[in-house]
Amino acid sequence: MENNVGKRILEVRNKRNFTQEELAEKVGSVASYISNIERKNKCPSLPLLRKIVKELDTSFDYLLIDDFEMDKQLEIKYKEMFREIKKLDEKTQNEFFNIADNLIKSFKKIENNNK
Repeated sequence: MENNVGKRILEVRNKRNFTQEELAEKVGSVASYISNIERKNKCPSLPLLRKIVKELDTSFDYLLIDDFEMDKQLEIKYKEMFREIKKLDEKTQNEFFNIADNLIKSFKKIENNNK
């Protein structure tokens, strides 16, 4: 899923003529964190996002709508995959879930090493 929140925050911040430092001060953060959000390296917490929406006089819808649509598409894909998994016999399902668990653990290790 592509994170468009940072891109939208950057757009609105620029329209409001705020620097990253000014926005950070208004929302109780630091400029480097705002920069990371805008560069799509970080996602703001809900409380921080609430403050950003207020200070930039924008809406959650504007900042998040594309991501919500993507979440819905992923949910549909997961449901389709789950229907296919349910068609497998029990032994094969167990093997599938063991492999999936190991893949998730491996990806988490890779993500942690990249931080």
